[in-house]
Amino acid sequence: MPDPTQYPPAVLRLHPDAVPGVRVAIDATLDELSPLLRRMEDEAVMPEPWLGDSASHSVWTAYNEGVMRAPDGAFRAVLAYESQLLTIRDRLVEIERHYARNEADTGALFGNRL
Repeated sequence: MPDPTQYPPAVLRLHPDAVPGVRVAIDATLDELSPLLRRMEDEAVMPEPWLGDSASHSVWTAYNEGVMRAPDGAFRAVLAYESQLLTIRDRLVEIERHYARNEADTGALFGNRL
């Protein structure tokens, strides 16, 4: 059975000059999102039903199992989103390094003849 948190690949095409700005935006998103997700991992699971009745028990079970623990639940989807952002950010860092290396190599090869 396929993993429900895996999505088909997509292609993001950027002009080289846009790469640093996109990376900065993704970094800002991760700076805000990641601490909230760590906090959710620690605090968002309800330890017990808030009342002793069957309704609060049903909601407690549905929330913990369906939202927080289910492989296809909302919390796992947001974790997958964070993972995708990390992958994109890391790839953008590689691309920036590659562009910088190419620019340096081109400059060294041609000097001020360009």
